[in-house]
Amino acid sequence: MNARWLLTWIVALTITLGGWLGFETYWRAQGYQPTVMDSFDLWSLMRKRAVQPAPPTRVALLGASRIQYGLSPESFKAAAPNTDPIMLAVNGHYPLAALRDLSEDDKFKGVVIVGIDGRGFHRAWRDMQQKYAEYYHKEFSPARELHRRLLTPIQLKVIAARPDFAAITLVKRHLDGVGPPYKDYVTFTRDRAGATDYYKSDIKAIRAGRVADLQKHYPMFTPPTPSEWLDANRDIVDWVKRINARGGKVVFYREPVSGEHFEMDEARFPRAKMWDELAKIMPATMIDFQDYPELRIDTPDTSHIDAKDIDRHTKALVAVLKQKGVL
Repeated sequence: MNARWLLTWIVALTITLGGWLGFETYWRAQGYQPTVMDSFDLWSLMRKRAVQPAPPTRVALLGASRIQYGLSPESFKAAAPNTDPIMLAVNGHYPLAALRDLSEDDKFKGVVIVGIDGRGFHRAWRDMQQKYAEYYHKEFSPARELHRRLLTPIQLKVIAARPDFAAITLVKRHLDGVGPPYKDYVTFTRDRAGATDYYKSDIKAIRAGRVADLQKHYPMFTPPTPSEWLDANRDIVDWVKRINARGGKVVFYREPVSGEHFEMDEARFPRAKMWDELAKIMPATMIDFQDYPELRIDTPDTSHIDAKDIDRHTKALVAVLKQKGVL
């Protein structure tokens, strides 16, 4: 009887392993690859690390996609060995709520680098990352932390661990006639940093689509006057002062953009009347990519750098931060 049960288990395991290997082989042949899937729990895990005591100096990297897809914590640490760079940027979400959250946390005494532009400072977008801060404070638990720590190394190795490749999801997509999961060539590492390989995709179509989207939505948005914009940001001065008082530092960094995106941003949020005026009252370091040749990096879709330029961008920014006395 024992021998029969052993044989049954061996057959079952062989079938399971063979099915999994076949699944992985098939989807990898279609150009898909394993990647960490970002989540509230993963963001919270990074947020928890940001308030650990120094050394090393904790460096919170805040922003939206241009930071998350444009900086490498690994390269940052290699260029500044005494730091612990922590990715807290969130794709599609401007970061001021996360900055406010760090300013209100007395445990945070590190450096904050905020990737943001004139539009991102507008009060209308201020609370976009608030739900992440609230999740961290109210819902993130030791059990969720353990689950996330166990899940991350599996997702790095196994396509089947991606939610978009769950069996029920694939069956539903097939029945709905929508085909396989979308292939966007974006990958994430265990530290939440992302990368987009534009040259594996149709870059002309991506650029045209982004520009068309900007041309559609920008006219629907009425920007504030320079004086309204500046007045609305005076309370951010207080947030920065709180971090400074604890021995921390804050940097506002306007990341590289180009082409139509730059032109539309500048037309609605002119640097001379907004960014430069804010710099006069803000007790933080203000860095605009235009002022540093090494930060003028190509953005294939007008808004994001390519994966091949992430290390170069990161090292260039670290060099500027050292030049400015931030690190």
